[in-house]
Amino acid sequence: MQRQLCLVVMLILGLSATGQAQDDNIADIARVSNCTIDDGFTFNDVVERAKSFPRSENAPDRVFFRRPIYTSAQYQESWDFQLVMFYPGFTEMANRRIAQGNRGRGGLPISCSAAQVLRNFTAHRVSPEAFTNPSTAMTTSFCQLTDGSLRGAFNRIRTVSQNYADAGIEALVSMYVPGLGGPLNRNADFLLAVVGTSREELTESLDLRLNGFRPELGNNSTAGFVCDRPSLWETTTILLAVN
Repeated sequence: MQRQLCLVVMLILGLSATGQAQDDNIADIARVSNCTIDDGFTFNDVVERAKSFPRSENAPDRVFFRRPIYTSAQYQESWDFQLVMFYPGFTEMANRRIAQGNRGRGGLPISCSAAQVLRNFTAHRVSPEAFTNPSTAMTTSFCQLTDGSLRGAFNRIRTVSQNYADAGIEALVSMYVPGLGGPLNRNADFLLAVVGTSREELTESLDLRLNGFRPELGNNSTAGFVCDRPSLWETTTILLAVN
């Protein structure tokens, strides 16, 4: 059954106390909220304004807008896009946002929901240089543990991701678990997010499976979890970390 009422990429996740994913794979934290665009403005207007803001020392490390393509009807009836801001940790996020004060939204013509902060465990990394376009595609799936642990699920996802990479499909694959805020009613154990280096790369991975590729087979282990069918999003880069 789809658990996508008022879907956000991670806002209705729950984490069973069954273990932790490997600490050395925590990339950072993500602050996620859903947004609607004010009357008289378009998504492109919001993107253009957001990209034009001068970067301050208190800005997030990375900012993305995620627009629904194939998600629940409930989400698309309620929200226009998702705003995701990445920070290196909880303390740094709190310090930067307090320093920004009311300037945090930057005067964009949008209204957003209460935010949730999530921990990002990266199962498969991709070089930033592989993302050559400002927009790409991603899928998200709500997942529930069956007979395994969160650590086991993470390791399984990492193995399957590498099998895709060995088949020529590179994608950034992450497991998200709650950190702060969000609903207390827990219906899933984690969310699986797959970001293609391009829209074509992501859809090619879907076609690969459609044509019989089974990356989960032959690894001498069971999955230990089940996932809902994925939702598809367009994700647009607004801000990237300055090295």
